[in-house]
Amino acid sequence: MAVSYILKRSRKRRKTISLQITEQADVVVQAPYFTPVREINSFLEQKSAWIQKNLRRTEEQKHQSREKRYESGEGFYFLGAPYPLEVFFRQDLPAGLVFGNSRFYLNCQDGPPVRKNYFIQWYKNRTAEYLASQMESIGRRLQLLPASVRITSARTRWGSCSPENKLAFSFRLIMAPPIVVDYVIIHELMHIKEKNHSARFWNLLEAAMPGYRIHRRWLRENGHKFVL
Repeated sequence: MAVSYILKRSRKRRKTISLQITEQADVVVQAPYFTPVREINSFLEQKSAWIQKNLRRTEEQKHQSREKRYESGEGFYFLGAPYPLEVFFRQDLPAGLVFGNSRFYLNCQDGPPVRKNYFIQWYKNRTAEYLASQMESIGRRLQLLPASVRITSARTRWGSCSPENKLAFSFRLIMAPPIVVDYVIIHELMHIKEKNHSARFWNLLEAAMPGYRIHRRWLRENGHKFVL
């Protein structure tokens, strides 16, 4: 595999060669100072599948992270699936965002900042409704009920559990598939029993949701799509 890369040699490194894909889709190789080029190229050849996979993911993330314009035709996620947006303006109808017939409808004559706020409020309301239902059924099954639940605007943290067992979830979570939402709910509920990510915590989580690793990995690989 012929791939362009940035080579960083270090006198501090002993034997290991490491590989990184930057946000700009650059392949960065760090190697011990005297490592032969042929050895570096052999290492890259062995990692070719990983490199191609992560370059594709990085390019997708760059595309997904482009700022939304909130115009007709753009796609927005809800419970794991993308749905198109249709923007219009009618004075005889309430301003705001509704969802129906597998489509978002936004009645608004204002620009992107106002349109974005309509989306945020809609997602927060749907997240609160959905979590209330799921939290009750899952919490009762696991016999773990939080002191309270609130919805946040966190960009990188899907959920959290305070020392007082108060749970918080990002409204972006409602963009993920239902089973992934359930994983995050169960993850945070397990923190009521174990506040850290110790081996005991992961054992508790696996007992409650044996397939959690699949959903955890899915969220790591796809969470970048759920931006506004």
